[in-house]
Formats: sequence, C-alpha cells, structure tokens
Amino acid sequence: MRVSIFSLGLLVAGLCSQVVAQSPANPAESLETLTTNANDPTAILAQLEIEEDYTPDEYGTQAAPNTIQIQPVIPIEPYSLMPLQQLVRPTFKVVTIPYGSGPSTNTQFDDTQFFDLFISRWPVPRTTGLRWGIGPYFVFPTATTRAAGKGAWQIGPAGAATYRGIPGLLLGGLLQQGTSFAYTAPDRKPVNQLTFQPLFVYQLGQGWYVRSRDATWTFNLRHNTSTEIPLSGGFGKVWKFSEDYALDASLAGEWMLYRQFDPQTEQFTLKFQVTMLFPRFEL
Repeated sequence: MRVSIFSLGLLVAGLCSQVVAQSPANPAESLETLTTNANDPTAILAQLEIEEDYTPDEYGTQAAPNTIQIQPVIPIEPYSLMPLQQLVRPTFKVVTIPYGSGPSTNTQFDDTQFFDLFISRWPVPRTTGLRWGIGPYFVFPTATTRAAGKGAWQIGPAGAATYRGIPGLLLGGLLQQGTSFAYTAPDRKPVNQLTFQPLFVYQLGQGWYVRSRDATWTFNLRHNTSTEIPLSGGFGKVWKFSEDYALDASLAGEWMLYRQFDPQTEQFTLKFQVTMLFPRFEL
C-alpha cells in the first residue's frame, strides 16, 4: 500500500506539472493566496486531504508502522441561526499496529476525530492579518480492535489561530483537547488529552513552500501518562488549474524530539500528503 500510494502521488504531481505548463499562467497573487489558504487551518477553503505516514524507525519495536489518513474540510457559510462561518473537519485513520517488539503488525481502523470551528470576524483578517476560530471537538470510539483505539467517547474544545501579517509567511497553531465521558468497556482507562499542532509556512514562489506544520504535540494530562513532542520539516507545491480546482502535494519528515512515559512511539516518520482544493465550494 505504501509504495502504490507514493507512486500514485508522484504520477499525479507530474501530470499536474504538465497541465500547468500547457495552460495559461495564473495570477501570482491568486496562487500565493491559495497556497497560504491550503496551509491555514482557519481558511474558508474546501479540501480533501489524503495523507500517508510511514515510520521506518519506532521506539520499542522492530515493526515499521504505516498510517493512512483521510481528512475532508467542509466550510459552511453563515445563516440566520448562526451568523459565523464554520469549518467542519472529520479525521478518519487506518493504522498499522505493532505487536510487541517484533516485526508483526495488524492493520485496523482507528478512532474518528471531529471538530467544528466557528471563525471569528474580529479583528478583521484583511487588515490585521490575524484570523482565529474556536468550537467543539469530539472523538468517537470507532476503532475496530481494542489495541487500535482508546475505547472512550471524548469531548472538549478546539481552537486555531494564524497570522499573515508578514509577506510570504504564515504562523499559527491548532489546539484540541478531549476528555472522556463514556466508554466501550468498563475496564477502559479515562482519557484527558491535549494536542497542539504548531504552524510555520514560508512561500518560495510559484506555489512552492517550505513548512513545519505536520508534527502534533501530545500531552496526556493524567498522572504518569505519556507526552510526545515531535519536530517536522518539509516542502510542497500548489497547482492551480482553474478558479474551482487546485491540488496541493507535500513531503515532510518528523523526528521525535522529546518523549516521556512512552516506551513505544514513532522515532522518525515520513509524511506524504495530497490535498484536493475546491475554492468555490460552499454549503
């Protein structure tokens, strides 16, 4: 699965380059704005992201886990009962689970995450460069085996903020916090988990960019529970085909900078991502 998806991504990227080369040049400012929006978790932009995470080195096991993530982003325009724009984002994952310290693995469906961000109109993003949103966050225990998920229904807040005031630079972060309130089995452990995804993106021109936004810091807030702080770096490019369709492809590496109370976790991970962009899609 890993080789086929990566090869498909390279093929799509090559075809995109040929299509763009044969089509009229797009305005640089429009492409720059789209590139920023593609990396901004608060941007009102419909997306369908497919990501593959391959871990050749993992602490505590000889296995090489692999994760496939599908993450649509659905913008909802203001209406009478809710005057704010919303971003709805579910996250579905298929994960490869290592068994013990050997090379044995098993592939299962993971828990499903979901948030609904309400994007603030103040301060005005066009004049200040600042945009933020807040809303509810949920985790549904959809894992197909006990080892794949936490077996807990979770709820909490989610929030994101970004700053675009420096030309070509995007700074910000995404925070999610889930606390368990119901369980799939009586012996499941309570969960109180905070995740933070720092965001740094710098544009190189013509849709190319470098970024550090793929690492998620995880803080389990109960006593003697794990903490992981990884660091990521990568590059990508956005191809714009029309006012309705575009594509974003990126490749990044992630290193575990700090871990505590976690004998088995990723040491180094390669992340390949292809995202379809639909600038004019609205609900």
